[in-house]
Amino acid sequence: MLNTLTMPTYNELVELSDAELKRCIGVALNQLDKAQEQGESTSEKTVIYRVYKNELAKRNYRQSFH
Repeated sequence: MLNTLTMPTYNELVELSDAELKRCIGVALNQLDKAQEQGESTSEKTVIYRVYKNELAKRNYRQSFH
């Protein structure tokens, strides 16, 4: 996996294993932190981070009811 994430497509997102998804969340958070430290805009990086976090939340929600 690259150290820089871009906005995933729906298919890319759902094809990730839970472990890969958690790793992407970590990378996305790292990117967000670095952008903030460097005074860059964090808008896009925040959205990317939230997309991964929301996918994990959806999976956890589904698993809790099955």
